[in-house]
Amino acid sequence: MKFRDTVDWNVYWLLFIAAELSLLAALPYSITLTGEAIYDFGVSLPIVLATQFTQATVLFLVSIFTGLYLGKRTGLGTPLLDSLFRTRNLPANYGSVFKLSVFLGILISVIIFILDRFVFSLFSEPLTVHLMTPPVWERFLYSFYAGFVEEIVLRFFLMTLLVWISWKIKRTSQGLPTSAGVWMAILIVSFIYGLGYLSSSVSSNMDQMHMFALLLFNALAGITFGWLYWKKGLEAAIIANLTSSLMIFVILGSLF
Repeated sequence: MKFRDTVDWNVYWLLFIAAELSLLAALPYSITLTGEAIYDFGVSLPIVLATQFTQATVLFLVSIFTGLYLGKRTGLGTPLLDSLFRTRNLPANYGSVFKLSVFLGILISVIIFILDRFVFSLFSEPLTVHLMTPPVWERFLYSFYAGFVEEIVLRFFLMTLLVWISWKIKRTSQGLPTSAGVWMAILIVSFIYGLGYLSSSVSSNMDQMHMFALLLFNALAGITFGWLYWKKGLEAAIIANLTSSLMIFVILGSLF
């Protein structure tokens, strides 16, 4: 097999461009939320941003290739984009998948928002109050970073890699990953993502209740988006994450 035939390069470059644009869109929000702390790196802001952008670009290049290449072997992938590039038509189940993704995105955002504002707020300041500090236009743009970049890196790359490892160890009679292997990957990715937030929380002296809330919220979202990626494809996970982010950062964050 020739290298150019290993993955669908149309899908590859489309996802890469989406990830790069989403990364750029997140910069205003990230700079505002970080504040003066970004200067703790000891170098100028342009150098910090250029370094982080370069690192993220390399990660995107690897993540998307891994997702497409290993996805072929594990039954994971991008059914919507595959159909568009191969047949120029949307999949027959596109409408139902879109509605399900939007519904779950709204559901998760409402659950997280209610828990944060009415349960965890009994013990400490709600996390969403801090996240709503930047202006609404920055929060709107950042939602696309969450929807595209998080799903490409966490689900398409990391989850696919873990599912592939489980598939190499044990597979079904149809040659697919076992349900146990997929669920293990979903949970591990959610846990790792939560740990990433916790590392920054510790450095900012965040209290234990906030840390627990972060782990819980990431688990709820990660399990939901991971299941969607497994059952409906990457596009479904992106739609759900984007919907959830817009609900939390823009709609609910502006209304309450």
